Amino acid sequence: MKPIVSIVTATFTLLLCLTCGSPRERDVGNIGPMPAFTPWTHFRGNAALDGVNSFASVSDTLRWVWTFKAGRACVSSPVTDGEKVYIGSLDSTLYALDINTGKPAWKFRAGDEIEASPVIYGDMILIGDLSGNFYSIDRENGNVNWQFKARRKIAGAANIIEEKGYVIFGSYDNNLYCLNIADGELIWTYRSGSYINGTPATDGKRIVFGGCDAEVHIVDAGTGIAIGTIETDSHIAGSAVLGNNFAYVGTYGSKLLGIDIEGMKIAWTYENDGRGEPFFASPALIDTFLIAPSRDKFVHCVSSITGELIWKFAATGAIDASPVIVGDRVIVGCTAGTLYLIDLKTGRLVNSFEIGGALSGTPLVSGGMVIVGDENGVVTAMR
Repeated sequence: MKPIVSIVTATFTLLLCLTCGSPRERDVGNIGPMPAFTPWTHFRGNAALDGVNSFASVSDTLRWVWTFKAGRACVSSPVTDGEKVYIGSLDSTLYALDINTGKPAWKFRAGDEIEASPVIYGDMILIGDLSGNFYSIDRENGNVNWQFKARRKIAGAANIIEEKGYVIFGSYDNNLYCLNIADGELIWTYRSGSYINGTPATDGKRIVFGGCDAEVHIVDAGTGIAIGTIETDSHIAGSAVLGNNFAYVGTYGSKLLGIDIEGMKIAWTYENDGRGEPFFASPALIDTFLIAPSRDKFVHCVSSITGELIWKFAATGAIDASPVIVGDRVIVGCTAGTLYLIDLKTGRLVNSFEIGGALSGTPLVSGGMVIVGDENGVVTAMR
């Protein structure tokens, strides 16, 4: 497999962009030379799903660069190899867009709607659809390398166990699947008690995920055998994040949990002020800052060590979108269609941008560019 190679683009002049699905046109004008794009290959950025991009920067005063209109909503989170942006849509299509212009390089028609985010590995784009089809797609031309069939829908992104050459993903048939990434051959399955909606996190040895059975599962990455489970008070729709032998996960019972995966116990619990609104989005983690948006319209920042509240930020809508951390900025969108830049340390609003459609996915940040898909089917790029 060829390695993913970043590219450095030349200075170019950007012309007028029409914002599809947005109430007005935006004149981006000439906004200067484009810095090098860096790959962001996974949902949440890496196998631990921490939502941190350490290789990018972002301006506090973003301007529109391009937009692209898909056939239906884009709840999938975009990823990039540094040349193209890959994003799925409920129009059953995986799009490959030129990162400079937003023009489609190719598109792949799946068997059903795509909610899941793609993951890039070598020459492959790996993604599932709502009929349970899981595909390996050639990232150069959109052709199918191989296909695997689960029994029910795949709503969450896959993850990669790079050391073993495995790809893992969950399904609404209650199974966690592990396939050989080269040919799609089934390696093992792990049976949980209910639907698996989120993406499994991994450190290469262990796999950690929460499910609609209200349990956090810890599974051996090589064999698929359970290491242990931790019971919670409610089902878990989002993904866990791993760090320092802990897993952090939000529940539908409006709680954030810090789980000691060595001791197999819940080390601390943060409760959402009695509002009863779930933590649907996946948290982001850097140092001791755990950033967890909620459907209560707040972004909660708690200590990853104690679970104590550090700050809260009030948005204008519920937040299902998972945040990304870039430098000292938290970038997150809400269902009211607003994208926020928030100061990591204080929770202070730095800036906000009206995108035009509800935002459900993790923003992509690369080369100083922020790219998001919305529920109007518009993919917007700003820098």
